[in-house]
Amino acid sequence: MKLFTKIFVRVFAGVLLLSATTFGYFLYEFQKQSLEAVRQYECVDFQRNIREFNRTFEQQNAHGEKKEIQNLIAENIFRSLIGSYGCLFRNGEEIANYSAYEFDYGELQRLAENDNSDNFGDFGELILPIQTVGGRKLLILCSEMQFNEKSDVYEILYYKDVTDVYERSRSLFIKGIVFCVFMLALIGGFLFLGIYKAIRPLVELKEAAASIAGGNYHIRVSAKGKDEITELAVSFNQMAERVEEHVEKLSRTNESQRRLLGSLAHELKTPMTAIIGYADTLLTVRLSDRRREQALQYIGNECRRLSGLSAKMMELTGLYEGEKTITFSEIRVAELFQRLKGLTAYRLKEKEITLITECTPESLVKRAEPDLLMSLLMNLVDNGFKASDNGAKIYVRGDENGIYVEDSGKGIPKEELSRVTEAFYMVDKSRSRSTGSAGLGLALCEQIAKLHGARLIIESEEGKGTRVSVLW
Repeated sequence: MKLFTKIFVRVFAGVLLLSATTFGYFLYEFQKQSLEAVRQYECVDFQRNIREFNRTFEQQNAHGEKKEIQNLIAENIFRSLIGSYGCLFRNGEEIANYSAYEFDYGELQRLAENDNSDNFGDFGELILPIQTVGGRKLLILCSEMQFNEKSDVYEILYYKDVTDVYERSRSLFIKGIVFCVFMLALIGGFLFLGIYKAIRPLVELKEAAASIAGGNYHIRVSAKGKDEITELAVSFNQMAERVEEHVEKLSRTNESQRRLLGSLAHELKTPMTAIIGYADTLLTVRLSDRRREQALQYIGNECRRLSGLSAKMMELTGLYEGEKTITFSEIRVAELFQRLKGLTAYRLKEKEITLITECTPESLVKRAEPDLLMSLLMNLVDNGFKASDNGAKIYVRGDENGIYVEDSGKGIPKEELSRVTEAFYMVDKSRSRSTGSAGLGLALCEQIAKLHGARLIIESEEGKGTRVSVLW
């Protein structure tokens, strides 16, 4: 059973039970009070008749008439006062009954004795529980009289038909049931809508969770209000956002690695084919010493290029996967530039290129990972070296905003700028073999900049050179 159905059924059952209990209680009180009002009224009237009976009997029997005469006097007084609403008994035997019912006075006395409730009125009259006689509900009152020690005991029974009270209660019960059914239907409708509105956010959460489980990480739920469900919805949205970010990051990393592996396979194919070809030639063909030396030199160059490519691939893959543990420390930028000049001096000497460094202020300090930042600068300087002519100059500057590497080489076409940081992408494909380039340098630089919370910005113009900015 769904949560909504459980809540609705239990709440509706509670409302139904409360309504039925309340209605039954008030109906019972109504009937009880109605009967009590009838009983009090009839008791007062009965007491008045008894007093009148005593007074009249004493007047007419003032001279102590015989028992037969006394019975006739009692019967005449009874007929005038009680009439067809009771019976007259003498010593337990019926002597007058003008009603439509037959009564057994002895049985009524035993019934009164077995009833634990207080059955006597204020003047000693006996009030019996409601009796069903001839299909009617009767309130029965009894009183005993003995005028002297020698006279007989007279018992007067008086009844009041209270069937109409029960019929009114029954009619009220039927009307109440109809009204309750109508009200319960109305309340049920409002209850259904109220619970549905309250439970709807949970249904949305369930559907959203199912969507996320199915791969739809963009799903979010509405979070309006100030209750606990709203707080749950806010937490769910935050969780979904983190999951989406994590999945997107994994997807980007996976895609980058897939492209890297695909490009690497393509990049390895050409040099490996050449190496295999030259090796086979050396094994099967008798070559001159000069040709053999050229073949071996080519094999050596290609192997060194593959070694460099492998090292850069491992470094880049490690950066993408977060394998490298990065420990930031305070470094002096001027000292970093001085180390850079020492590490690139031999390489730059090949084309008589001058590296000019400048740090403003001289005491500038930044938090960074020294080895990664040096790798970034060496790659940028190496790119400037490859693009520059003999005798050119490369400038490396640093300030509070970032580090800038600028050359006056061939430059990059405007339409190529957006792709130069892609792994294995090279603007001048013809230089890849001659310079040993694999197109991984700027991809490494961009990833290192991201790990430092910096942006890599490349500005270039063909024939005028390139400026690469690493902005903190």
